Amino acid sequence: MAKRSSGKTPGKSKAKTAAASDPRDAVIDAAMARIARDGWRRLSLADVAADAGVPLADVLIPFPTKYDLINAFQDRIDAQMLAASGDASVDLRDRLFDLLMERFDALAPYRAALAEIAKDSLCDPAAVRFLPRMARTMARVLAAAGLESTGPCGLLRTKGLALVYADAFRVWLTDDGDDLAKTMAALDKGLRRAETAVMFLNRFRPKRTSRREAPEATPA
Repeated sequence: MAKRSSGKTPGKSKAKTAAASDPRDAVIDAAMARIARDGWRRLSLADVAADAGVPLADVLIPFPTKYDLINAFQDRIDAQMLAASGDASVDLRDRLFDLLMERFDALAPYRAALAEIAKDSLCDPAAVRFLPRMARTMARVLAAAGLESTGPCGLLRTKGLALVYADAFRVWLTDDGDDLAKTMAALDKGLRRAETAVMFLNRFRPKRTSRREAPEATPA
């Protein structure tokens, strides 16, 4: 199984709190605490404003819906993940592994809230809004690992990585081990399968021929 090249212990990083420079962090943290306590379906932005100790306008203007609020939370998590990404000398699969494990580290303080969101989203048709959000995060992971996420190939990479991450995320929600061994095993397995699939598909891609190598046309 892949090991983290950074040598960090999984699940031990500290998430940013409302003390950070962005004043919206107080609102985000209040929302995640409220979700962990009352669930996703019952989340009220008015309650969030009260918990954060800010006027309702300070919630409704930047976050018109609770989905916008979660998008901002995910952006904050992505920023932490990207700030912690480092070693470019390791191979591609290990770079992806490290980035996604950094993301799980950043998510650790909010696991209870995320479990509530995952549970309540099963019966929430509006949860489809989370799909573009997931694609954006996976595109950022690919970019940080040095891979393109645009065009047909980039779209396939993004969707494939999202499936790998979603499977590891389900394991992470109930992984109570200090070392997140179950999560790492699921993530490593998913990335290896994706790598095998890419290698298999590459066997059927037509080889590109440069102009110098291309045969000259025969005169009519």
